[in-house]
Formats: sequence, C-alpha cells, structure tokens
Amino acid sequence: SPPKGAWLSDGAVSNDWAELNTTGICVRYRPDVSPDAGTVVVTSRANELFRWTWGDDPADGNLRGTARTMDAGAETLDLNCNNKVSPTMDNSQMHCTWGLVSRKGWAVVNDTGMPVLSEDWFAPSRNTVDVSVFVHGLDFKGAMVDFFHAAGPPPTPPRWALGTMFTRWFNFDSDSTIAAIDDFESRSMPLDAWIFDMNWHLYGPWGAFTWNANSFPRLQSMLDEIRGRGLPIGANMHEHDGIRQNEQTYAEVCKALGRAPGQDIPFDLYNQSYAMAQEHIAIAELDSTAIRQGIDFSWIDYQQGEDDHFEGTRVPNLNPTIVLNYLRFTGKVGAQQGPTWPRGMVLSRWGGLGNHRYPLGFSGDQAHSWKGLAFLPYFTSTAANVGYNYWSHDTVGGDQGDAADYELSVRWVQTSAWSPVLRFHDKGAGNGQCSTSDVCARVSPWDLPNAFFEPIRRALQERDELIPYIYTAATKSAATGLALVRPMYYEDPADDSLYGLDAQYLFGPDMVISPITAPSGPEAKGFEQALGAVNWTVFAPRSPGGWVDRLNGDLYSTAEAGTQVRSVYGISDVPGLVRQGAVVPLRPPAPRGSSRLARAKQTLDAIEFRIAPADAFYTPGGRISASVEVVDDDGVSTDYLNGNQLRITCNYTFRGGRFDVDFNAAGGFPGQPYRVDVRLAFPQLPPMKGSLVTSAEASINYDEELVYDRSMLGSVFTLKGILLRELPGVSAHLELDPAYGAGLPNLVGVLGRVRRARYIKDALDRLGVTYGDNRASLTSYVLAGTQMSPEFAADLPKLWDAAMAETKALLDGDKGLKSDSRR
Repeated sequence: SPPKGAWLSDGAVSNDWAELNTTGICVRYRPDVSPDAGTVVVTSRANELFRWTWGDDPADGNLRGTARTMDAGAETLDLNCNNKVSPTMDNSQMHCTWGLVSRKGWAVVNDTGMPVLSEDWFAPSRNTVDVSVFVHGLDFKGAMVDFFHAAGPPPTPPRWALGTMFTRWFNFDSDSTIAAIDDFESRSMPLDAWIFDMNWHLYGPWGAFTWNANSFPRLQSMLDEIRGRGLPIGANMHEHDGIRQNEQTYAEVCKALGRAPGQDIPFDLYNQSYAMAQEHIAIAELDSTAIRQGIDFSWIDYQQGEDDHFEGTRVPNLNPTIVLNYLRFTGKVGAQQGPTWPRGMVLSRWGGLGNHRYPLGFSGDQAHSWKGLAFLPYFTSTAANVGYNYWSHDTVGGDQGDAADYELSVRWVQTSAWSPVLRFHDKGAGNGQCSTSDVCARVSPWDLPNAFFEPIRRALQERDELIPYIYTAATKSAATGLALVRPMYYEDPADDSLYGLDAQYLFGPDMVISPITAPSGPEAKGFEQALGAVNWTVFAPRSPGGWVDRLNGDLYSTAEAGTQVRSVYGISDVPGLVRQGAVVPLRPPAPRGSSRLARAKQTLDAIEFRIAPADAFYTPGGRISASVEVVDDDGVSTDYLNGNQLRITCNYTFRGGRFDVDFNAAGGFPGQPYRVDVRLAFPQLPPMKGSLVTSAEASINYDEELVYDRSMLGSVFTLKGILLRELPGVSAHLELDPAYGAGLPNLVGVLGRVRRARYIKDALDRLGVTYGDNRASLTSYVLAGTQMSPEFAADLPKLWDAAMAETKALLDGDKGLKSDSRR
C-alpha cells in the first residue's frame, strides 16, 4: 500500500512560525529556537482535534505497544512505559515501547540519542534531536502501513514456523531425541519444528558453539534423520560466554581476530570484528548448508543484562538483544542474498522499536498460573501496535502446587494454538526433584490423563488445519498493516465499545477469538476439570453482515450495534466468532493413520473452503455472496519477495437455496503443485445435491464426491485432482433439499446443542450413571448428524426439550450427582 500522505509545501513563515504541509498533516514550528515545549505543533488536516504539541505526555491516549520479556516469573506487565513495567525486573532491562496508535490521534517516537547503522555497523547517534510523530487520527491501519514504509515491513516467517514447535529443557541424546519425535508421530500429534535447549552443546558454559559429542556421537546421522522427517532444527544460544579454547572453531576465530591462541576469547558483541567472527565462523559452522544439515535457526536466549558495553567497546543506548537479533536474522556475514535464499528467523526477546523486522518473539520465563495465562491475549495482541506480530510463549501447564491443575495445561495449549506462534517449552519445570513427588510440569501432552490429552491434541490438529488461513494473513500484513492477532479496536477505531476487550482479539480477517483463561471452579479437580464447564462471554462487534458463534452456530445480527455472546463451554472448546458467510481456507484433516509431522511446510495440494453459516441460508429468499484469496508459495525462501506466489480465489453466491461457486488461480512459484483437491464444506446445513461444471477446454473429466459430514452437520463436496491451470474454468453448484423447508431454521444453533449434549452424555457415561430409556432423547440429539432427515430436522426443538428434561431428571434423582451442585 502507498504511504498515506504526500508532500504539499514548505517554507512559509508568519509571525515567527514556519509551516510544512502534506496531504495528511500540517507542521508548525519556531525556526528560531531549539525544540521545546510548545514550539512544535503537528495537526491532522482531516481533523484538527488530532494534534500533538512538543512536550505532550506520550502516554496520553496511547494504546500501548510491547516490552522485552516476562522473565523472572512475571505474571503480567504494565505496558505504560512511564510506570514500572515488570514486577520482577528493572525498566532498564525491558525496552518498553509505546504503541504507534492512540485514541488521541497521535503517537510519538523519541529516537534522540539512539544508535544508527553506518556502513553496516552500529554507531552513536549524530542527531541532537530525533523525533517521529504519527498523526493518523483513528486510521490505525494507516499508521502501521506508514511505519512499515519508514522502518521496513514485517517479514513473512517460514510457513512451518506457524505450525507446532517443541522444545524442553532436558538432557536429550541422539536416541531420546528421535524417540520424542516418534511420540508425536505415533499419537497423531502435529509437529513442525524441533528445538534443542541448551544441553545440546559442550557442558560447562551457559553458552557454547560445539555439539556435545558424548550425547550425540553420530551427530550428522541424527540431524539427517530429523530433517528426513521434514522438521527444521533450532538450537538455544546463550552467547555471553564468548569463544572458549575447547570450541571447535577456536583456532579459526583467533586467526580472524589476529589473536594468539592460549586464552578464551571474551564476548565483545559491539566490536564489529568479534561479532562477524562469531557469526561467520562459530555460528556458520553449526548452520545448515546446501550440502549439510545443521541448525536452521537460533533461539537467542541472551539474558545476561542489557548493558551498553562489552570489553570496552561502547555504543550508547545500544542493547545486545537487538544486535543479536539483527545479526542472526539478516545474516550480515557476507552471505549471498538471492531468490532462493532461506528466510531469516530467530526466536528472541523484544529489542525495541524496529525489532518487528526480526521475528519470532520469545517472551521469556514467565509464571505459569491462571493470572499469567489471562494476561496473554492482551499482551500478544497489543504488540500489533508496534508491528511485532509473532510473539510466542512457553506452552506448558503449572508445576508444584499447580502441577495437578490439568485444566490449566489444556487452556494454555489452546491459547497458544490460537496465537501467532505455538511453541511448547517447560523451562526446566518438567524435570528435577519434582519428578519424585509427581509435581513436575507436564510439557509432553501425553503425560496428562486422557481426558486432558485429547483436547490438547485436538487444539494442535485444529491449528494444523488453519495454516492456510494463518499463513495468508501473515503474507498480507505488510500491505494491510494488520497483524494476524490484533486488538478488537482495529475493527472500528471509532467504536468506543471495542476498547478494553482484553480477553479477546481479532484473528485474521474474519474471526474473533477469546480463549478460556479462567478455571471451571475455584477448587475444581477431577471430574469438574475434565468437563471444564465455564460460562464465557465474547463481544460481537458491530458489523453489517453479522457474526456466527464458531462452535455453537448461533447467529448474531450486529448491523446497528455490537452484542454480548454468552454461552457455556467445555474443556475442548475455544470460544470465538466468524463473520457470517465468510469463506475460511483450511488444509483438509490428515487421513486416518497418516503422519501429522511437517504438514505446515507443505504446499497446498489440497485445500478446503469452509463457508460459515449465515442468516441468508435459513431465510426464504435469502441472498449473500463472499470470496476469499489464499496464498501459497514455497514457504521457506525469500522468492516470495519477487512476486512468486500462487493466489487461489474461491467466490460464491447463495440465492434461491443454491450455492454457485467458482475459482481462480493467479501467479505461481517454482515447485507449485500440479494438481489440487478442492473441498467445499457447508457446516450446519442439511444434505445437499451438487454438481461440478468444467469449461469446454478442460482436458479430462474430474472426479467429484459429495458426503454428509456428521461432525460438522453439513455437506462436503470434493473436486478431485483438478489441474491447477484449469482451476479458473471449474465451478460447483449445490442446492439445499427443499424437503427441509420449514425445518431449516431449526438447524440454527444445532452445532452448539449437539456439542453440549455430547458433553453431558459422555460425563454421565464416565460416571456410570444408570442408563436406559431415561436418556434416549439425549442420545438421539448427540447423534443428530447420523439421523439427519427432513422429519428429524422438523422435530429438533421438541427433541432438545426432551433431552434437557431427561438430564434434569438425572441430576435431580441421582444421589451422587445431587450431592455436588457443580456437576
């Protein structure tokens, strides 16, 4: 997108004031004095109420940005940079950054005294004053787009980085590493990257650059096997220890620095010669190359203080976090940059404004408690205000007193699964003396009882299927200014009702997500946790087309005003909304028995377009249309910057009880799929009739399959093996069965009623409550997808009333249930 403003005029002086004008702002200043309070005024030309005057408090109206870390066990942070940011660390360590958007219409960045890049290295600032002002009014998207023009766009991460990553602080060896990966595969658990924590290297120093030969005697064989499974490899780095004499590259680094061997080489990060030797020699020896598998990305875990000098080399206001992120991400080691160059990626803490250019984020060693979990939706989404779009958080449950709180473990994974990045890590809480008393954290999901393992596995599988939706949003962020995860007020910054909604966020273009971050009861254990019943509220914003509850299928018309959506959710549920009628691109579920390893990196040889329920589908004469574009590319190289991407579009129109769907494909990239399977899914609708139409130029007749999916209570129409070049000539037509007629409105919300009925039946069955005809209606409702027919749909309201009456009678009559009101 182009910048929001354009130059108009300058130089006008009147009454000691000079004036500069663009199409967006007017700058008035006193040219005869140094900038001081009241001597510079920047005003929006669209609305004079949006005005910044030199000396204004940057906190005034600011919507906050982000800060470096939640280390030292912080549960929450205060993102008002005027206050103490972390309860556990000094502000000098936090790099707290104001947001670039504000309800006052302006935001200011004071870079006075900050270092600059000069001839590819850091140098002290040469400016006496360096201030940037963003006066975009309530055009928050425009503010972010202009920031990307000024500071560089957020890079698109490798596609696999948006899948599932796993690490733990554990003394893995070559065999136990492969065994852990096997554990994921044998349990149908998605896994897309493997990360070694610090025990991979020589023992002794906290940071080193040489593999431990005792633990990995056949290193290359192990690395090749991991890569053979399709998994990129990361490794933890604590660089503060410098280059010791027992490092494999010690002699070469000594030679590069002109040092005589015999002493350890101290960490001198701000010295360009040392930094280049560390990157170009010590790190490069570990890195993957075209002919050798090594480490594909670094987890930069530097946490030895954000001091501005090392070994006498000083650059004022510089910090090691941003330097290491810059070096490792950009590869400033003289390496060739080309169309097939791998994308940069690191895991690291926030190094200050501009760090959005070096994703991904690692939020540090935070506290794993309900309070800490409840802070994450706000913290993660608010970082969008500084373009830091990819925070990841250590994903594990509690330990010690919270180790048996399995519900916390499930909710943490679900929150991460609906975050920019999903990364397991236990920071050492999963082993140690706690293992003898069974109070260790459980980072391996299969270590939890099955009632909690299953919701975790489902959350990972759902994330795996969402990759096309997530990746497309990531690729478009630089142009739109919109992060995948962003605060609710980006929907309509002028809507006061969208501020303060810290427990929910916008997720991509068409969803609102509000993960459950509170327990089902203050002392809930065992059965209550396994059910996980929580009353939860999500606010549906004002929107012309309205919203649908993503789990319940209830429809909400919000053309005039937003509304509170309140429901009860269980242990497997992540509440949220989808725009009515939106087309959500997904990767179809993995076939039963197939591996779920490394699916996120794969190109789209199969894609599902799932059409969200809409009022129009259940209303006589209803009409609606929508479209979506999904982006595919090689997922690993910078070739996407050359425009080498494939864009597949799905468009539909619904009218007269019929869906007319067509497709298009534009662009392309080397290695793109030759054929593609296309699935059209219509949840919460009765069985339909479908037909496939191809253009006269189609080279072959394509197979098609129409089935009724019981789990989504809707039809799935699959077009098989479509030649990609012929996709633009393909269309599909599906018609609702008119026999459902009057029963069609009864299907609104049926997804939620079936979901709740299933929770109830499973709970009663597990408790062994006497069963028989006293729960026949409940069982029939659970199996609605199996029994769907026009007659069954017409009777759904009566069947639901009967099912609830049966349940109430059981609750009232069973002594075991009656004694516990929560049950």
